[in-house]
Amino acid sequence: MAKYSIVELNIRNGNLLGLDYLSNNERKALELNNAIYIYRGTRSKKVYIGQTIHFIDRHKQHYNGTEEKFNTAGFDKVLVIFSVYFNRSALDDVESQFITYFTADNSKKAGAVSFDNDDVINRTGGNSVNEYVGREDVASDVILPVWEKELYPRGWVSTPTLDELRAKELVKYSPIKQLTAEQGQLITEIINNPNKNYVINGDAGTGKTVLLTHLVASILKDRPGAKIGVVVQPNWEKTGANIFKVYGMNSSYLFVTTTTKIIAENGRYDVIIVDESHKLSRKYGKQHPSFGQVYKIPGFEDCNSHLEILQRMGQQIILMYDVLQAIRPANVTREMFKQLTSGYEKKFLHTQFRIQAPKGKNYTSDDYVNGIKYLLFKDTGLLDSELTNFDPNFNRDVFRDKSEDAYFWYVLGKPMHQLIDWIEEDRNFNAEHINRVLSGMFCCATADKWSIAHGKDPSITHFHEDGLHRRWNSTQENWINIGDADAENQIGSVFAVQGIDLNKVGVMIGPDIRVNEDGELEAVPDNHNNTNNKFSNEEMQDPTNQFEFTLYILNQYYVLLTRGIDGIRLGFWDGDNSFRKYMEKTLDIQ
Repeated sequence: MAKYSIVELNIRNGNLLGLDYLSNNERKALELNNAIYIYRGTRSKKVYIGQTIHFIDRHKQHYNGTEEKFNTAGFDKVLVIFSVYFNRSALDDVESQFITYFTADNSKKAGAVSFDNDDVINRTGGNSVNEYVGREDVASDVILPVWEKELYPRGWVSTPTLDELRAKELVKYSPIKQLTAEQGQLITEIINNPNKNYVINGDAGTGKTVLLTHLVASILKDRPGAKIGVVVQPNWEKTGANIFKVYGMNSSYLFVTTTTKIIAENGRYDVIIVDESHKLSRKYGKQHPSFGQVYKIPGFEDCNSHLEILQRMGQQIILMYDVLQAIRPANVTREMFKQLTSGYEKKFLHTQFRIQAPKGKNYTSDDYVNGIKYLLFKDTGLLDSELTNFDPNFNRDVFRDKSEDAYFWYVLGKPMHQLIDWIEEDRNFNAEHINRVLSGMFCCATADKWSIAHGKDPSITHFHEDGLHRRWNSTQENWINIGDADAENQIGSVFAVQGIDLNKVGVMIGPDIRVNEDGELEAVPDNHNNTNNKFSNEEMQDPTNQFEFTLYILNQYYVLLTRGIDGIRLGFWDGDNSFRKYMEKTLDIQ
């Protein structure tokens, strides 16, 4: 039995034609306003998505009701979608999802999709859609077949599958996506407390960036005229600006930029929202000169970190934070962050969005994340702190699953060959997947150091394994979307993928981490290839700095090991079995 029906109607002179041919159930659904309408202008290709047939009357008012003006500038066709699943929650869900997908499908033509803000954005401090019974059925029996079997064959959309669209940033970080109750309540609290500062703690993949886009949308609506600064990493600056532009939130009061740029402009903001605030810089010698120049700006000379400066620029500060993703000595230290945010309201995000354990398994994504935390940080003391969530009672079966569809496993011998084969095999079956091999920033006899100049020369390779040669990512900014001929073959560093979602990920573990005499993980400075990640030789004489350097390297591997949506495979470079044996013992892998 069909779970949905769809009717295509023509619009002439502002009137719907063909209503007489509707079934009794469809007529009743129209009377009860229990349908989704997708209006389309054949000439303009503009699309409106909503839940009301009365949109035609509202639209006619703008064109004096004349047939010529209406058909030239307006809509002449409408698809009406009915379903046995439809109720108020399902309608809100279908509407918001179709708007997100249409927006991503038409992203090159900003403004090609329109919608009613009251119906979709920010009615309850974020997306108005609530979780409801049958939501998975609506997704599989209505949204997917309508897109792939109705809209695409009609030529109303250009992307044949939803899987392909879901890989786009415009879908992943859409400000009209479904929010969890936890996220929605948090946004409402922030909106209602404009004089309170917040730290939003969340593990990798817990939706901090999605929360950020919704929060911006909420502030734009609830605080008109408020000047908003959104501080992001360089590899997300263009993406972030494009998201707000495409979804119609390119307000003159909204600024999406990097830390150094916003500080250099030295403006004042009602709200400053910082994504990945664990990467904010402190006053430290080994970093790009532009990071230190900001301390010469009048009024900021006595500041010791970018966070301290931002606090002087913004009335309300909201920080997205993960202590386990600080990856270099120039990042603001844990102690500095703690002191500077002592009066902030601390909140935690708990739901894991990125990592998806395969269906039918007895383990969850949370089991995996907690296991990786335990593997890397069990001897550091961080898991006992108030800075991160950790559940020691994770299900270790996620690390013992040897089936072909297991989320996690590891390979032995020739890691680069095997990991590349694994992700390419998946790409043969799932062409829309974004898969990559990533690596710790190690160097040794068969892994060369990287430099900025290498990025422009594809002939320079860095990883060498039995006749197979690969180079580091040619750029850190928007690396996933670069047009290099060898883009999919490049090996990604932590700086190219922080904050990025990938489908299947191979991770090469190298000699920059080892097991010391006490049986604990320890970083090896001589085998680490990025000098800006290291303390000076003099600084490394201090045991505290030795410990901090180890944390930076462990954090880098934590970032790499939490990028994969659908699966992770590990490989160990140069046949070094010490980390593998440590992992097998720590996680009770048989």
